Amino acid sequence: MKNYILIFCFLLMGSAAVAQQKALYSQYMTNYYLLNPAVAGMEKDITFKAGYRNQWVGFKGAPKTFYVSGETALFKENLTEGQAYHGVGGYAYTDQAGPTTRTGLLLSYAYHVPLSESIYLSSGVFAGMQQYRFDASKVYLAEGSNERDPVTSGGNFNSFMPDLSVGTYIHSDKFFAGVSLFQVLGNKIHAVDDVEDPSRLYRHLFVSGGYNLDVHSNIVVTPSVLLKYVNAAPLQADLNVKGAYHFTDGAKSKYDNMVWAGVSYRTNDAVVGLLGMQFKEQYQLSYSYDITTSPINDYSSGSHEIVLGFRLQ
Repeated sequence: MKNYILIFCFLLMGSAAVAQQKALYSQYMTNYYLLNPAVAGMEKDITFKAGYRNQWVGFKGAPKTFYVSGETALFKENLTEGQAYHGVGGYAYTDQAGPTTRTGLLLSYAYHVPLSESIYLSSGVFAGMQQYRFDASKVYLAEGSNERDPVTSGGNFNSFMPDLSVGTYIHSDKFFAGVSLFQVLGNKIHAVDDVEDPSRLYRHLFVSGGYNLDVHSNIVVTPSVLLKYVNAAPLQADLNVKGAYHFTDGAKSKYDNMVWAGVSYRTNDAVVGLLGMQFKEQYQLSYSYDITTSPINDYSSGSHEIVLGFRLQ
């Protein structure tokens, strides 16, 4: 019976990999830079984030993702309100799922143009390299099938590809909305003999938006939504609400010491709870837990994700 469960899980993960290749994050609400290069420099400070995600705990070969990112505005010492400015950043990640490992290094540039004194429209680009590795020794098929299968019979392979993503973002202290397209080039990963359609990088479309509601002198509630679309996969939506309590006696600021909590529903996948804090006005720590709502829940104890952040004014 255990073998049947493993086969079932492998098929589920395989179908998910075909549909969505980009790593899944539950805490993008604390780092929208992961979803849109136009976010680079938005807060004008030097911001570093590092995150680790352990998905579908209990599955052998389940996805594990680690990333580090950093971004800031250029020439910010001379910036004034209502003035256009530049943003730059970088993002490195590794994402392992079963026999496959994806590693990438991306650099970004964004240009923020004022539409009014408080509203900016930005456009940005990620450009870099992506490495895709396949370890055939981690695939276990029926006796003799590894040698006959067109993928595993070729053994291990290692592929390097250029990577390009673009995005646009409108933002202010009260609201934000963005659209981004990842893996624009649609590069071929690997060609297999006697297979007409080679494996390739699929384009991923992300649409996000949210609004900051001041419900109390110390409390901000932010409802938001994220839509994700990949060719050959159904549209997926994340519906989120996050509340933050600011420890301040005056006007609220992004530098305040604060705590936050939130909940998210990802269609056909999971319900997510998250907790976090900002302390000493520059350090951040947050944690989220996914309760899987798909049939995978019968074999997994959920997903964990933790993010550390550091900001320099």
